[in-house]
Amino acid sequence: MQSEARRIQATIADLAAINADAQRIADAAASTWREIYAVLSPVIGPGGVTALYQRSLYMTRAAHPCLAGVRDDALRPGEFAALQQVLSQQTSAQVAAANGALLQAFCDLLGNLISVSLTERLLRSVRNLPSSGPAASGTSR
Repeated sequence: MQSEARRIQATIADLAAINADAQRIADAAASTWREIYAVLSPVIGPGGVTALYQRSLYMTRAAHPCLAGVRDDALRPGEFAALQQVLSQQTSAQVAAANGALLQAFCDLLGNLISVSLTERLLRSVRNLPSSGPAASGTSR
């Protein structure tokens, strides 16, 4: 997996390690996905991001059955409420693992589509979410 994807994944894992509140970690994960969507939509289009996200969900459901709760019909471009809801019902460790696997699958697919180097450059603009940042104040964006 690319280093920028690892950085993003580590942020969620670190939050899970210091905070047992699965809701807050799920909020941070959903906020990160919204930011990824905002960064990538101008490059591959809203439909492209949504298609990669849906494919990533499909690819990770076997290893992380909780992701099966994110139904395709609940997906709207740029909206990650269904993911947030499903993740919030897991343990913090499960949230970090499922979101990490989803992110890895997504980045692998994106790297194959637009190249690993461009994927890296684009993901650099996705900010680390501090433990007192957007996840603590809400997720409306």
